[in-house]
Amino acid sequence: MTGRRSHTPPLYAPNGARLDDVDLELLRRLKADARIQNQTLARALGLSPSGCLKRVRRLEEAGAIKAYVAIAEESMFASWSMLWVSIKLRRRAHKRRGDFEAALRATPEVIEAHSVAGRFDYILKMALPSVSAWDGLRERLDPENGFIKSVDVLPGLRTAKEKSPHPLLSLREQS
Repeated sequence: MTGRRSHTPPLYAPNGARLDDVDLELLRRLKADARIQNQTLARALGLSPSGCLKRVRRLEEAGAIKAYVAIAEESMFASWSMLWVSIKLRRRAHKRRGDFEAALRATPEVIEAHSVAGRFDYILKMALPSVSAWDGLRERLDPENGFIKSVDVLPGLRTAKEKSPHPLLSLREQS
C-alpha cells in the first residue's frame, strides 16, 4: 500500500509471524468495524474474498486478533463510580505477584489492571456501585493484608477520551 510511513519498524504477531501492510490495514478496518462482511473487506483491501478470509484466520491463529467485542455505552452505568486506584505492594508481596494478579483477574469490578514502574506497582481502573464500596473490594483482593502496602483512590469525574486503538491502527493513508 502506498503512502505508508516507511520508518515504522516491522510488526510481529504474538506467535512471531511478521505482519505486512495489508495485515495492518486489515486490522485497522476490523478495529473500525469488526462486523464488516468479508467481501466488503476483501474489496477494500484489493484481495479475493478467499484470500482475505485466509489472512483473517492467519491473524486470529497468530494471536494478532485476540477477540471481537461489543462496546457497551458507558452512560448506562452512570450510577456506578469509576475509580482509578494506584496500589503499592508490600516488599514481601513482590515474590507473590502472580497470586495478586490472579485475584485482580478474578474480580469483575477490576476493568483494567496495569503493572507499572514508579511510585506505585499497579494502576487499576475499577467500576463500583459507590466509592465507599472500595473498602469491601480491598478486603476481597487482600483478605490477609499481605499484599497491599498503600493505595491512592481517585474517583473518575468524566471520560475525556475513550480508549482508542494503538496509533499504528489509527494511521490513515496519506493522499
